[in-house]
Amino acid sequence: MDALERLISTATELGAAQAMINLGLTAGEISQRKAGRIYGKWFLDAVNAGRIFPCRVEEGRAGTRWYSITEILKVKTYDAARAELKNL
Repeated sequence: MDALERLISTATELGAAQAMINLGLTAGEISQRKAGRIYGKWFLDAVNAGRIFPCRVEEGRAGTRWYSITEILKVKTYDAARAELKNL
């Protein structure tokens, strides 16, 4: 998949996620473990680089970190847009 297709796909996902949140169909949060399975190394690299932060952290030593799906997709869309601009 080239950069433009990735940009369009990610922007579409972002719009769908925001619509589901606005309709109250989902809280719009995902655990770090599940986000890692879905978005892979890119997500983990973005978290480690301080580009994505948890929106909620449960208490305890091993408290679950929850991330906003729309924030993840915004960063992913930004990355795809930068990749497309580099190709111009």
